[in-house]
Amino acid sequence: MKVETLLLSKRSADVKGVSPDFTLRETAQLLLEHRLGALVVTDDHNNLIGIVSERDLIPVVASLDASACNQRVSEVMSTSVVSCSPEDEVAFVLRLMNEHSFRHMPVLEDKKLVGILSIRELTKAYDLLQIEANTDPLTQVSNRRPFLKTLEANFQSAAKIGQPLSVAMLDVDHFKRINDTYGHDAGDKVLQQLSRMLIREFRTIDLVGRLGGEEFALVFPETDLSGAFIACERLRKNVMQQEIKTDGNRICLTVSIGLSALGADSVDGASLLKQADELLYVAKHKGRNQVVVDGNLDISTISKTSMSWVGENQ
Repeated sequence: MKVETLLLSKRSADVKGVSPDFTLRETAQLLLEHRLGALVVTDDHNNLIGIVSERDLIPVVASLDASACNQRVSEVMSTSVVSCSPEDEVAFVLRLMNEHSFRHMPVLEDKKLVGILSIRELTKAYDLLQIEANTDPLTQVSNRRPFLKTLEANFQSAAKIGQPLSVAMLDVDHFKRINDTYGHDAGDKVLQQLSRMLIREFRTIDLVGRLGGEEFALVFPETDLSGAFIACERLRKNVMQQEIKTDGNRICLTVSIGLSALGADSVDGASLLKQADELLYVAKHKGRNQVVVDGNLDISTISKTSMSWVGENQ
């Protein structure tokens, strides 16, 4: 995102300047009247020589000294002024402001002042950018890159302290048929509803990601293979009970899931995900609509009552 995008929400009238000879009382009145966080200070030739913000005036107001209100702006303004361009990236400007502890930065275009940005609004814009960059726009779950990064961080942490960790790959059965029969809008609705179900079914510490198409991945921290199997099996059954209504049609779903867990021979998070993916395709070849786990787990020995907490949204 470029700085010019943030300026679109600002009116040119919001950009105001004062003379260095303005009193703090006059400056405070301007800030209050126009609900601004800062004003630029310009000389007689309209050159930018400083910035004065509401924070600069706080010590004066707090002192309750009437004579202090007659001080000149030049006595309190910040003279370390660095400007940016509308074409600059928000991330670059924010980094610059943080490095130099700037609270406000003027925006110049062809040497003309077109705006003033605060560290607060830049931080908010940057945070929104990060969310957008890390989130799949259709399903609102994590996309591939941040998912893989978080998976690896969980793997390293679990391996270091000896905690269990399980990973699942999930695929919507016959998704191409749904798209071909009901259209891509219906397919999108299926993915959206499934993602909401994934978020609802699992704990807040569990991670849900869309890796592409109809494939989702799940990370279960502090959960062994038995516990993760119960959570995935419960999800599978709940998906079967759902009907998605679209354009008068009722679409029934099933999902196939492959499940792996951290073991002594595990190399990294990517290897766990690859193993889960291989087990997912085993599930599909065995007829779909099932959870397939590492062959070392005897499913018949799992106590569902003892592991009933897994998957609760804690």
